[in-house]
Amino acid sequence: MSHEIIREIIATFLKVNIRDVNSNTRIDSKAIQGSVLVHRMYSELKKNGYKVNNPGEISTFGDLEKKLLGLDGLDNINIEEGKIEKSINQISGSSTKSIGIGIGIDIESSANLPDSDNFIDDQFYIDNFSKSEIAYCSSKENPKSCFTGRFAAKEAIVKANNDYINTGFSNIEITIGKNGEPLFEGMNISISHIKLNEIELSTAVAQKIVNFDIN
Repeated sequence: MSHEIIREIIATFLKVNIRDVNSNTRIDSKAIQGSVLVHRMYSELKKNGYKVNNPGEISTFGDLEKKLLGLDGLDNINIEEGKIEKSINQISGSSTKSIGIGIGIDIESSANLPDSDNFIDDQFYIDNFSKSEIAYCSSKENPKSCFTGRFAAKEAIVKANNDYINTGFSNIEITIGKNGEPLFEGMNISISHIKLNEIELSTAVAQKIVNFDIN
């Protein structure tokens, strides 16, 4: 399979001529409006045999080229996940407390998610949602709105805790509480939906909660 296909896919999502794509061309969310479309781009690459782990590390087409350069089998790329160490300043006190130390906010349009007759077989949904999430959202009257809300929540989680920056979205599973509320371990999550004229938007807020023994 020609590497030219990679350039064609990138050009399609950038909405530029393929000849305009070079090593310095930005291919991240600063160039492609909406993180959903960035994820769709990588799912399209994967469908064509080009799987790239840790796409959060990629900013330019040159970065993508470096990940692919010299590797045998473009569908078997393994990049060690970066580890982000966090330090917390000393806190005075004499009890155990739960405090929020990170907040993430995201907003997404359901129009950016691909339409599908069968979400469970669609590469984008496979890459970004667990089987349980796909089953749950597929059962809803408006599945794409449900998926959009969960996608926004996953973005918010990554923003609140960068430890998840290289975690595939299908492994960041939003579960359901007994009252139907979205749950993710170690986070407080809120998902909201709004429709402005014909535009459906979903917003999410995630707050990281950590327990500390305060001495």
